[in-house]
Amino acid sequence: MLTGVDLVVPEGTLTAILGSSGSGKTTLLRVVMGFVAPDSGVVSVGDRVVADPGRIHVAPDKRAIGYVAQEGALFPHLSVAENVGFGLSRSERRSRRRVEEALDLVGLERGYAERRPQELSGGEQRRVALARALAPRPAAVLLDEPFSGLDAALRAETRSAVLGALAATGATAVLVTHDQAEALSTGREVAVLRDGRLVQTATPPALYRTPVDLDVARFVGEAVVLAGEARGGSVTCVLGALAIRGEERDGPVQIMIRPEQIRLRPTGDGGVAARVVAKSFFGAETELHLELLNGAATPVVARTFDEATVEVGDERSIAVVGPVTVYEP
Repeated sequence: MLTGVDLVVPEGTLTAILGSSGSGKTTLLRVVMGFVAPDSGVVSVGDRVVADPGRIHVAPDKRAIGYVAQEGALFPHLSVAENVGFGLSRSERRSRRRVEEALDLVGLERGYAERRPQELSGGEQRRVALARALAPRPAAVLLDEPFSGLDAALRAETRSAVLGALAATGATAVLVTHDQAEALSTGREVAVLRDGRLVQTATPPALYRTPVDLDVARFVGEAVVLAGEARGGSVTCVLGALAIRGEERDGPVQIMIRPEQIRLRPTGDGGVAARVVAKSFFGAETELHLELLNGAATPVVARTFDEATVEVGDERSIAVVGPVTVYEP
């Protein structure tokens, strides 16, 4: 169930809706699309009201909204060309010009037109689904987990093609995902949905650096959370005196630090002494779990791009770079 959702998607931009399973992401798209009638509130596309309970409910096929469902949902008995042309007028289907333009937009050669969906890879099927949504030149496009089930390389390739097609048409789009990295890297704005409520809408940098609460902080990325005492523009904790991002505070607080802010230095080179107790390699970066040697029981996680110089058992000094975000305890 959705409650008090107030979302504006600027024309010509993509907004990512981020939420865990069951948060209401798909329900929100179904309300906008017209598959579900809202009990209250108004849904508008541009200047046109398409849903206003008790007064207006425009049918889904009359809303000029393209919809890409999870896993594409292509018609298996139709060819690619017939799938893409499904929402077009009879004359446009017959000429096939718009079908070919839509295939060009999503980076598929026109030779794909006569194939059946089952002859395509997963990524190709998603592109065809997007071409079908874009072909009628909709006012907006809704994408419901469009890259789910694809392997990492195909997911990245398909995402690039989809974003390129949306940008080329200047489409207004809403992308639903539970993947934090995907939301942060694709949306001009990201809206976080939790238990049917929209808890924060912000640009990706603002959402990552200044999440509205600790639950959002932990949801959109790794977070080191420490207790501290704030005074003016700084806060004191087991990692020393740190600068506060945003408004000044006084009194007990919870501090949110991103792992990449924690930097390792040679032992004795300032900072706080720590020992590496675990190390996880992720390719471009390495995650280090640290034990503080000042007696504090708080675990600390750091992220580094120089994994070769640190091993489990090594002792280092650690320091926090940049301002931190604080919350009421």
